[in-house]
Amino acid sequence: MDGRSITTWARRNITERRMAVVMLVAGTPTTLAGVAMYVLPGPGFPFLVIGLSLLITGLAMLGAARKSP
Repeated sequence: MDGRSITTWARRNITERRMAVVMLVAGTPTTLAGVAMYVLPGPGFPFLVIGLSLLITGLAMLGAARKSP
């Protein structure tokens, strides 16, 4: 692979802000699906917990991100 690896690519290209946005994008529909499945008969509690954890962690990461000038 030419001396390049996935980890070096990830260190260069994946920032904390991008990871927070990905967590928000993944957490929002997961939370909504969990709420819908919790209200309707279905196993919605695990989806609700996973979605809320992604959503809250993404928001905390965005809130704690250092503002660059």
